Amino acid sequence: MAGVLLFWGLTDKYLWQDEANTAVLAMRLLKYGKPLAYDGVNLVTVDFFATEDTGTIWQRTGNPQAAVDYYVQRGDFKGDTAWKWHPWGQFVIAAMSLKLLGNTTLGARLPFALAGVATVLMLYRLVMKYFGSWAMATLAALLLLSNTYWILHARQCRYYSLSSLLLVLTAMTYSRWQGGERWGATLFVLSGWCWFQVDYGTVWPVFGLLFLDAFLARRRSFRAVLTTGAALAAAIAPFLFYYELWGRRMVQVRERREIFEINLFNLNEYVAPLLLIAAAVALAVWQWKRLAVAERHLVAIACAVSTALLVWVPLATPEAFLRYLIMAVPLGCLLGAWLLVRGMPRFAWLGALVLALTPLASLPGRMLVPVDNRYQAGVWHRTEQGILLSEVFGHRPDPNRLTVEWLRRNAAPSDEVLINYEDMPLMFYLPNAIRGGIPAFRAEDDAQAPPRFQVMRKSVEFLHKPVFAREIAKYQWENAPAQIPDVLWGNNPDPMMWDQYPEEMTYFTVARRVGGADRPR
Repeated sequence: MAGVLLFWGLTDKYLWQDEANTAVLAMRLLKYGKPLAYDGVNLVTVDFFATEDTGTIWQRTGNPQAAVDYYVQRGDFKGDTAWKWHPWGQFVIAAMSLKLLGNTTLGARLPFALAGVATVLMLYRLVMKYFGSWAMATLAALLLLSNTYWILHARQCRYYSLSSLLLVLTAMTYSRWQGGERWGATLFVLSGWCWFQVDYGTVWPVFGLLFLDAFLARRRSFRAVLTTGAALAAAIAPFLFYYELWGRRMVQVRERREIFEINLFNLNEYVAPLLLIAAAVALAVWQWKRLAVAERHLVAIACAVSTALLVWVPLATPEAFLRYLIMAVPLGCLLGAWLLVRGMPRFAWLGALVLALTPLASLPGRMLVPVDNRYQAGVWHRTEQGILLSEVFGHRPDPNRLTVEWLRRNAAPSDEVLINYEDMPLMFYLPNAIRGGIPAFRAEDDAQAPPRFQVMRKSVEFLHKPVFAREIAKYQWENAPAQIPDVLWGNNPDPMMWDQYPEEMTYFTVARRVGGADRPR
């Protein structure tokens, strides 16, 4: 089931902006030995418009070096343009695949889909080993495979599936260490270090909870816990310094209260319903002394991690995307399977069917926060599972694929392309110099030949619109007969994207510069 859901139609849609960020930096890692944000032609930035200085934009839209200096100072990358906004683990994994399979959609996504399959297998193994129940292990794996947005995120060329896998492995090696098994502490430090290298945002609350549990449980000596913690800290410390995490600035896109509410909705709806967490806590307290030591601690940790992320995400992130929670879905599935098998063994499979197909367990939690209409959350059935079926087995017009294929047919490799958003997919698939994007990089660079093509999405609001308007007004353009859906994103897996397809589809502009030579009119 994991193989079908994670690999079927994996290359049908091209990489969208965030995926292409990973893929382009992986390509540059192969070429330069570092994931460089600037290769002398195209620039990759964090795409964080909330921190863009609109008052000084004119100083850098025509000067590449001024733009690079601005984003170095903002903190997107280091002085040599080496990327620091994400740890390099995902770029290393993607680069290895691209080296083997070429710069293709399959090459970009394959290792992350494989990590998704491995997550399902490791979750099954974790539950079998420390809970001793075939039914519980099977239900945990099936609940994970029924989670629409976990599947869609795991199919992405992005760190999501790697983070899920390493969260499960960290929980497994932690239990191994606490149980006194051979190489337990070493494997725990190794898995924790690897997890940090793909997702240094989520690890902190989980590490904190694991070491708190280790100190309170006293299954290992105080000295052993301190030694293991010191080893993990020492392994991570050089990278904390290199990535300059202490200077990270995150401007809130929304008010913290709104981020908290959306995050609460996401957790309750798609990760672990609040009712399920509360019921698991009650059952664990009731049966605490009758449960195996490893089992009761893993249940407590799974409950605590879900609760901690409810607070951590609004404090540490500028938005409330589901991607900041998605790696915790396996723990939510573990809790669901454990609660059903331990709490209602005769009806466990029926209960799992209800959890998988309906949002009934999420309904009490919805009373704490209004349902966002963008998510189209149902009452009696999970409406998002229709999205899963259509995305995996169906086909919809993909704006990035259509744009890339049109430019491949019509643009020479030396032609420059001006685009207002989703510029990074063009960097991955095409040899052309790409201008624009959220940073409006080289959008008004008159020192070089002007853009031969323009790709303008009218649906995108988070842009320096006057910059693009000025550049387009300099030349004469001929609109191409290309019908490409004018939507904000391409293959974005977040629930909030599904309100972008209107009943009457509009199309964005693809145009070729005509008349005159290579000078403004």
